Amino acid sequence: MRVIHLPAIDKTVSLKAYVAAIKLAKANPDQEFKHGLTCWWACTGKDIMRQFWEGTQDRINQAIPYTERK
Repeated sequence: MRVIHLPAIDKTVSLKAYVAAIKLAKANPDQEFKHGLTCWWACTGKDIMRQFWEGTQDRINQAIPYTERK
């Protein structure tokens, strides 16, 4: 099973749960969630989507092969 580590809460979630949460945040940009992807405090869906985009851009710009990532 593939998993994603959320540094905001120092927990690991399944890829399925992660994708479902991202879709929920995208569908509800003004809703407030318990925490974001990179912060432990409450965030809106819009904030979470920004964090997701920034994380994606960071991984692209690092140019580290997937197999070598931690």
